[in-house]
Amino acid sequence: MVSTTTPTPTRTTATGLAYRVQGAPDGVPVVALHGTPGSRFSGTPGRDVLHALGLRVVSYDRPGYGESPGSEARPVRDLAADVVAVLDAAGIEGPVGVFAGSGGTGAALALAALHPERVAALTLVWPLAPRGADEGSPGMGEREWLRDMDEQQRMLHALALQDPVFLRDQLEVGLGQHAGAEGIVTDMVQVQEPWGLDPADVRCPVDLWWGVDSQVSPAGHATWLADRLTGATVTRHEQHEHRWHVRRLVDVFVRLGEQVGARPRSAEELAAVTAGAMDTDGCGGGSLGGCACGAGGCGS
Repeated sequence: MVSTTTPTPTRTTATGLAYRVQGAPDGVPVVALHGTPGSRFSGTPGRDVLHALGLRVVSYDRPGYGESPGSEARPVRDLAADVVAVLDAAGIEGPVGVFAGSGGTGAALALAALHPERVAALTLVWPLAPRGADEGSPGMGEREWLRDMDEQQRMLHALALQDPVFLRDQLEVGLGQHAGAEGIVTDMVQVQEPWGLDPADVRCPVDLWWGVDSQVSPAGHATWLADRLTGATVTRHEQHEHRWHVRRLVDVFVRLGEQVGARPRSAEELAAVTAGAMDTDGCGGGSLGGCACGAGGCGS
C-alpha cells in the first residue's frame, strides 16, 4: 500500500483561495466544499480512504475561512467562480464530482447550474435552501425557512442581516480569531438573499443526504431542494446515530465515487481503511477518519 503520510502543502489560487489536493494522484477528481463553519481540512474522509476509493479530492477554504481572505456577501450564483478558479488552479478541466455540506450548498448548486460541463455528479449533505426570492430565483418563504430551526440559529441569521460586523466580532470573541467568523457571517447573509439561480436548472445526478432531526439545517430545506432537483436520490438518516460523521461520510464518498466512475484500488484495501475509519474518534482524528464539521455534523 502506498504511504500517504507526507503533509500536503498549502496552495493558493490567483485570488488567494487556499486549497489542497489529497487522495489518489491519478484518481477521479472531486471538489469538496466545506460547510458552516469548516475549512479545507474538514468535511471529507481521511486521505487513505480517498486513496483507496480512487478519488483525487480538491478542497478549499471558502472566503473568510482558514487561509482564504474574506469577501463581501455576494449573490450565490457568483460563488461558482470561486470553485472554477480552484479547479483551474489545480489543473482540472473536465467534469468532476462535487461534494458540499450545509453552507457550501449554494456554491455547489451554482457550479452545477451555471457550468454543467464541469460537474459529473453532485452530493449535498445537510443542505441549506435559499430564503430570499426574486424573478427567476426561487426561495423558501420566511416562515417555512425558519421552521424547525432552533432559537439560537434564528437569532444568528437575523443578526447577520441586521448587524454583520457586530456578529462577526462576537463570534471571534466566542470562537477565537481563527475560527472563520467572517466566513460564517458571510454564509448567513448570502443564504438569506436571492441566489440568482434556480436549483431546477441543475441536470446532473444529485445525491441528497439529510438528518431528520437537525435544528441547524432543518429537514424542510432538504425536501424543498429535493422537489426542485430533477431525479435527486434522497437518503435520510438519524442525526444522533453514533458517530455519523465517520460512519456515513465514508458511505457518501463511496457512492459519489461510483457515480463519477472511480475505481477503488481493491476491495480488500477499501475494507481495511474503512474499518480503520470506523474506529476513529472525534473530528479529523488521524489519517483514516473524517469529519462532517461544517456539514451539520459537529455541535449541531
